[in-house]
Amino acid sequence: MTDLQTAHASDADDVERHPCPRCHAQPGSPCRSRSGAVAGTYHTGRFTKVPRLAKLLRVPTPADRGPGQPWRPGTPVPAPVDPDTPSTDIRLGYARCSTLGQELDSQLDALAAKNIPRDKIFAEKISTRVRVRPKFEAALAAAREIKAHAPHCRVIFTVYEMKRLARFTDRRSGRMGSELHGCVA
Repeated sequence: MTDLQTAHASDADDVERHPCPRCHAQPGSPCRSRSGAVAGTYHTGRFTKVPRLAKLLRVPTPADRGPGQPWRPGTPVPAPVDPDTPSTDIRLGYARCSTLGQELDSQLDALAAKNIPRDKIFAEKISTRVRVRPKFEAALAAAREIKAHAPHCRVIFTVYEMKRLARFTDRRSGRMGSELHGCVA
């Protein structure tokens, strides 16, 4: 019988009574990977606190813990949303061009055509080589603030083209878009 087979479902409950020194998962929560997803096994420093598990090589995370949403230390578990709560999509837009000589009008018109009000469109003329883009950061901050105040609503961050977000994003098959979705949704 291997170490994995000797671990029981109650082992996970015993492990989760302790905070994890590695990923800082709070008591009652499974260990997390670097990306914030539920880890496949508990971190060694955590399950060795349970005397009967101290000699095991691994303690797997039970399937019922599931991958779930990313979690960060110190953030409370989200409260369940009442199904009767009205929800809506809140749209924000971002337009950018690289030089002062270029015009944003076509991007602004395209975003307005998607029913994004002009006051919800963040626009700037700045190269993607510049590390800090104030309007882009302001747009992300606004999206996070909206999501914090209305967790039952979806925040949809819209750009005219993926390359407006960063250099070469159109060649990465939307990788930047998925990272952005994780930031605001």
